[in-house]
Amino acid sequence: MKIQSIEIRKLFGLFDYNIDLNNEEDLTILTGPNGYGKTTILNIIYNLFTQRFFYFQKIDFELITVCFTDNKHITVNKKMEKRKSEQTVQIVDDMQQVIQIQPNMPEIYIKLYNDNQQIDSYVYNSEAENKLIQSIVQYMSIHRISSNVILDDRTGRQTELREFLNENIDYVPDRIFNLIKKQGETHTQILQALDNTNVYLIKEQRLLKKQSHEINRPVNSNTPFINTIEEFAKELKSKIEQKQLEAYQVAQKLDISFPQRLIDCKNELKEDEFNKRFINLNRKQKKLQQFGIATSSQIITKYDDKDARVLTVYLEDSEKKVEIYDDLLDKIELFVNILNEKRFAFKSIVINGAQGFSFQSNNGQSLNLTDLSSGEQQEVVLFYELLFKTNPNTLILIDEPEISLHVIWQKTFVKDLLKIARMKQISFLVATHSPQIINGRWDLGRDLFKLAKEINHGTRP
Repeated sequence: MKIQSIEIRKLFGLFDYNIDLNNEEDLTILTGPNGYGKTTILNIIYNLFTQRFFYFQKIDFELITVCFTDNKHITVNKKMEKRKSEQTVQIVDDMQQVIQIQPNMPEIYIKLYNDNQQIDSYVYNSEAENKLIQSIVQYMSIHRISSNVILDDRTGRQTELREFLNENIDYVPDRIFNLIKKQGETHTQILQALDNTNVYLIKEQRLLKKQSHEINRPVNSNTPFINTIEEFAKELKSKIEQKQLEAYQVAQKLDISFPQRLIDCKNELKEDEFNKRFINLNRKQKKLQQFGIATSSQIITKYDDKDARVLTVYLEDSEKKVEIYDDLLDKIELFVNILNEKRFAFKSIVINGAQGFSFQSNNGQSLNLTDLSSGEQQEVVLFYELLFKTNPNTLILIDEPEISLHVIWQKTFVKDLLKIARMKQISFLVATHSPQIINGRWDLGRDLFKLAKEINHGTRP
């Protein structure tokens, strides 16, 4: 399902918003002063559709409504749940103290409607939270001291439960948050609505990445952060290797069956069609050579009617061997073109199977990826993530893309996103402070300052 709009009542207790997404060009830009909730709106969408419902316990709102293009909508609201008093052991200066607490847990209500008729609902409450914590305890070095307090064995620190969840959200695998899936068939319609709406969040902090597998390391261990640009280069190398393996396997099958398929061939290509397809094949092969993915191209003699059957089977086989790379090749080509258009200072990107991607100076000297400026790294990381880590029919949420970017680069950002949206069939919701990012495309903008005033003055339904 595709999101059509999001309405939020009393965000931070102050703001009412009704934000229509631009589904015609698949790009919507949120603007507005600091404090109006641009980043929070991105996080609301992300945490709802990734089923991280505890996020809604910490933010102040009255009602959230997400409308889809198929006349369905989802609402989110909350109310306080009261629990009985309980005893909690708290360690202070090596002394144990027993205190009485009565934690109040906000219950999160998610409801699904079709043509304004409620068809399913789900409540994230203490029972659902217990299942979440049980899953996390198996994955992380923590102990639950009480229903509301966590002891982190890595640090020895005691933390309120929801504070712990929010601090460690990036460490925990997405599968942990698929709570509804553990409820059997009780909430299949909400599950389907959430699972069928793909969202992907690109945060303002992009250059360092947390490693979820290091969650059990003690606090004095090596940093759990890695340089994202180096990680992405390794990832592209792996993607190239996987495609090379697939191409090799296809080639083996085709070569083994070549004699029989030659005998069985009934449809011989005519000269015009053969030449047209061969030119296209040769173009792909040259690109693969340019990017260091393949080292040879087909050499075929001039078309001859007497050899038409052999040439037809041989050309078709060659096309199948190259087709394996089509999707990856399109992404690499756009990735390289976008980055080279940025005119990085005295350097250019190089794609090859041995390193994934690297950079070299204009005099041919190899450069360490981390030698790039922060702005250059931001560009590489952002566009790699958009092209290689997102799937079709996904809403991409981007927070403050202007960070560390030169003004000239900011001005081409919308144009680059629209290229990617067309190629990958994805859409974008971008939060920015920068008029250079918008670069005249105010028709794509949704200004939170204006929206809040319009609704509060009754000029908007």
